[in-house]
Amino acid sequence: MAKRIRGDVWSNLVLVATVLVYVVYIALAGYTLTHLPPIPSVVETENGTVLFTGGEVISGKVLMQKYGLFDYGSFWGFGGYYGTDFTALALKVINQTADPPTIKVDGQAYSSITDSETSKWVVSNDYVKAYNTLYNELYNILYNNSSNYGLKPNLVNPNDLRNITAFILWGAMVSLLGYTNGFPYMPQQTQPSVNVSLSTWIMVIVLLAVLVSMVSYVSLKILDHWRDPRISVPLPPPSASQRIGLIGVFFASVLAGIQGLLGYLAMHYYVDPEGILGLINFLPFNVTRALHLNMAVVWIALTWIAFSIFALPYLGVPLSRKLSFAILGLTLFAGVGLLLGILFSYNQLIPSPYWFIFGAQGKPNDVDQGTFWLLLVALIFFLASSLFFKASKSTAEPLRPLTRITAIGLLGSGIGAIFGSLPIIAPWPNFTEDQFFLWIMIHSFVEGFWPSIVIPVVLILLVVNNLVPPSLATMAASIDSVSEILSGMIGTAHHYYFGGEPLFWMYLGASAAILEVIPILFLTYYAILLWRRGEAKTEFQKTLVTTTLISAIGGGFVGGIIGGASILNAPMINYYVHGLQFTMAHAHLAFPLVWGLTAILMWIAALYLSNGIKENELKTLRIMILIYAIGFILQGIDLWALGAVQLATVLRVGYWAAKGTLFYLLSIPDLIVWLRMIGDVVAGFAAAVIIIYTLKGVIKSYKIKI
Repeated sequence: MAKRIRGDVWSNLVLVATVLVYVVYIALAGYTLTHLPPIPSVVETENGTVLFTGGEVISGKVLMQKYGLFDYGSFWGFGGYYGTDFTALALKVINQTADPPTIKVDGQAYSSITDSETSKWVVSNDYVKAYNTLYNELYNILYNNSSNYGLKPNLVNPNDLRNITAFILWGAMVSLLGYTNGFPYMPQQTQPSVNVSLSTWIMVIVLLAVLVSMVSYVSLKILDHWRDPRISVPLPPPSASQRIGLIGVFFASVLAGIQGLLGYLAMHYYVDPEGILGLINFLPFNVTRALHLNMAVVWIALTWIAFSIFALPYLGVPLSRKLSFAILGLTLFAGVGLLLGILFSYNQLIPSPYWFIFGAQGKPNDVDQGTFWLLLVALIFFLASSLFFKASKSTAEPLRPLTRITAIGLLGSGIGAIFGSLPIIAPWPNFTEDQFFLWIMIHSFVEGFWPSIVIPVVLILLVVNNLVPPSLATMAASIDSVSEILSGMIGTAHHYYFGGEPLFWMYLGASAAILEVIPILFLTYYAILLWRRGEAKTEFQKTLVTTTLISAIGGGFVGGIIGGASILNAPMINYYVHGLQFTMAHAHLAFPLVWGLTAILMWIAALYLSNGIKENELKTLRIMILIYAIGFILQGIDLWALGAVQLATVLRVGYWAAKGTLFYLLSIPDLIVWLRMIGDVVAGFAAAVIIIYTLKGVIKSYKIKI
């Protein structure tokens, strides 16, 4: 029999992992931020014509954020999936206008840049034509015909287009100089560096070595705790202050419904770039996409806070009505303010420099939140963390390690939000600086610390309902949290492959990111074992087990491993699929089926205990949860097909040809986008039924006399 580890020791390991990953990032930040892709003071041609200055490059990058262009198209593959990849477009233009496109620099073939290590870059005279051609293309997409590309009519002020052109052309030059490891792919112009291949092989070796040892260890621990005693904790009806949390559930379900509608609108732009009902004037694609993504984060986080208000008194931390209303009110204020800030900022209704603070930062890959709102989110996470730390000392002994892990997860996410808010007042001058900090925040929200918040809460529900021994739950939550934090946070660097960060991040990111499959595999394994145990008797127990199983298999295994790690994490594969619809498939499987379903489970648990949902209604909700998952899996299959067409285009023509509005209007991509409607309707129907039951449940629960 394996030696047992106490619950407090398990939770201490989670805290150590949290401290370790942030120490690593802080320690390596100094080197990273002093080894960025260079921004020259001036770029001029061989005959002395000034093409653009470094100041224009920096200004162009800030303007891209201000106009929300990273939520439309992408830069080095980072950003929106609908619009063009701006650097790939610039590479195409250089390839067509510069003759020859490369020259020798220090014995190596680079672009026509002859002073790459000095403050002045000298390029061939052909780059004047390249610059002007790129400017004209951007003028057409972003101003003259912007409404034909899913953007607000006459979006970008023509006076700003020169600086935006400078920034985009600089990005293409940096790619040609090798700072992005050969990305984006352009036949006979750019290709993956040798490090892309070498780091992939090292990744495979690391995975095999760690996987074998982890499987052996965890299997022994499961056997050690499998027959440990279980407990059943009858919970009294919630108090009036606890039921305040149901108000948060009500608003979360409403936001979830609106988020789904925004998703439909975003996809409509793929087949009808000019939009419907004149919405393009206020809800163009970039605004719709940003709101759709951020609303998902808001309603899920709101659910956690609302459920915390509901559950903390059961864990020995009574909350007064005044405090409950204050916490919920602060969360609603932050969530609504965050969303309105994006809406107003991207519609150019917040003047400089306040758009960055109170509107939308406009960074690529979903970090749209204004810095004020992110700091407020961090404060809310810290407040919730302190309450769960308090609960870890007052609740029943078997549940203390689980509540402490939840507190650590909330703390880690709060710290991540602060990283995402940097530099707080104004944007970073270099695009790579954005990449360094924004991915720390994104992974602290998803792959890193969110599992440490959700999994212990779900396990607490399983424990008090006599389904899982407390000792087994503590072991599972701890091992998963430690491995998720270490692999998910340090594995953040798999997003640094082609973003201009120093080369060591590729090797570190590849080795750590692939290890994310291990905790996901174990979670799937735990869920199957729980289901096969077959001891769920009541309708509520069956709902807990069913939701856990669907979330683990659909979101974790299919979305996380098959749709994520297997397709996206290996550098050699990622080079060709980076920023294609494969990533969308991963997001549309993992996010709603892991975080969305567990949030819905919290709605159901709170309403069931409040008598807002009856025993006989749970079977219907279980069926809807299954249909909900099937709908998103159908979406994922459709997006994989779309990604496959993009990949074939990348290999045949180049990365630029697989991105942009016009690509999706081609016959085969257009057909695939229309076929996605099947999954959308299935998932939307189930979500609508669940939301209706939730809203009715909240209303019914408030008619109950306590």
